Amino acid sequence: MSMTFSDLVEEVRHRPVNEKAELEHLLKRDLIEARRTEMHENHLQAVAEAKNGMRIPTSDVNEFMKRLDGRD
Repeated sequence: MSMTFSDLVEEVRHRPVNEKAELEHLLKRDLIEARRTEMHENHLQAVAEAKNGMRIPTSDVNEFMKRLDGRD
């Protein structure tokens, strides 16, 4: 039997403080790792697009804005 999100929240609310703190630690670590993975995937996609000529990187803000406006 699987729990609903509401059931899970209620279960956590009734846990001792030390368990809540451990859960907080685990969730923060998992969120950091998920964000790191997402950033890595975005980087790989950007590199692939740049190699295929779909995206040309620039550090010049004015050049970037021109490209957004389609004035490249």
